[in-house]
Amino acid sequence: MKKLFQMIPLLLLLGSISLFPVTSAFADDESIEENNEINLSLSPTETLFDITNMKPGDWAPRTITVKNMGTKDFDYLMQLQNSGDKKLFNELLLEIKAGEQELYQGKLADFESLPIRKLATGNEENLDVTIRFPEHLGNEFQGLHASFDFVFTAEGNDSEAETVTVQEVMIGKIDSLGSPMSGGPRLPDSTTNLVNFMLIGGALGVGGIVLIVFLYYRKLRFAQ
Repeated sequence: MKKLFQMIPLLLLLGSISLFPVTSAFADDESIEENNEINLSLSPTETLFDITNMKPGDWAPRTITVKNMGTKDFDYLMQLQNSGDKKLFNELLLEIKAGEQELYQGKLADFESLPIRKLATGNEENLDVTIRFPEHLGNEFQGLHASFDFVFTAEGNDSEAETVTVQEVMIGKIDSLGSPMSGGPRLPDSTTNLVNFMLIGGALGVGGIVLIVFLYYRKLRFAQ
């Protein structure tokens, strides 16, 4: 009997050791499941565009992978916010596609939001995003910077119809070619070149007409 009483504290100790980890693990699982109902994941994770020395005629294609890593379907939006100077930002062009479907084409500054897109749990989709630097921009855009954020917002409803919202942000940074202060190469002055070509072409045309008339009258004079 004495040995039996000595074993009881040991049995109780073993029982307490095995109980608490099981209860704790169960509570953690509930917390993880609750926090991951709406889970938006983006790839790349932070910076989409980080471009230096972009010049007229250049373009930069990127792909954003949007994933639903949660346990529920959600609707998501892609919006744009300017976070820098407006001069270059207002001139850049933006194209967005999902596969063969064109979702947006126009100026970066005019883009407000994609239509609501649905993404089922466990699924993902690719958005092809291209920034273009228009060819006609000249030296007044040399050394300028553009900064902007793509903001993704996912929304879903739980069993009690309460809206759950999650946001992720992707950064865009673009620097135009060179800088007057750094002595870098200048952008082509397409406007000045065009005027010069027109003047030279006009002068050559007038000169050619005068030469033809002169030769024609000279020929008539010798013929007489």
